[in-house]
Amino acid sequence: MDFKYLQDFFWPAIRDLESAKKAAEQGFMAAILYLILSFGVVLSAQPQKLLDVLVVALCGYFAKRKQSRIAAVLGAFMMAPEVLFSLQGGDVLRILTAGLLMLLFVNAVRGTFLYQRYAKAAQPRPAVEVLPPAAPSEPAGQAGEEKTGP
Repeated sequence: MDFKYLQDFFWPAIRDLESAKKAAEQGFMAAILYLILSFGVVLSAQPQKLLDVLVVALCGYFAKRKQSRIAAVLGAFMMAPEVLFSLQGGDVLRILTAGLLMLLFVNAVRGTFLYQRYAKAAQPRPAVEVLPPAAPSEPAGQAGEEKTGP
C-alpha cells in the first residue's frame, strides 16, 4: 500500500498556485460530503440543521470557486461542533467522518491562505527606473547672487 498517496490526500504539500488550489478544493469536497451525510437529518424536520448544512455548502463552494479565506475558515468553524458532538456521542463512524470533514476544511483553509500569498507574489511588480542626476545646465554661482543682464 502506498502511504505517500494517503499523505498527499490527507495533508497535501502546497508549493505553488495549483497545489494551493487543489487543497482549497477539499473544502468543496467536504461540503458535498457533509450535505450528503446530513440529507437524512435535514429531511427529518430539523430546520435549524438545514441552515447549518446550507452555510457549510456555501462555504465549500466559495472556498473552491473564489479561493475565499473567510469561507474556508467559516466552514472549519462550522465543522468544529460536529466533531465535538460526535466525540460526545461515542459512535466511531460518526467520529471518523466528522474528523475527516474537519481535516478537509483545514486543508481548504491552508490552501486558500497560501493561494492568496502565491497569487500576490506572482503579480508583476512595477519597475522603478533610477535616473542619473541631471547635469546642471548653468554654471553655479555663489550663494545669494542674482543673475543680471544677458
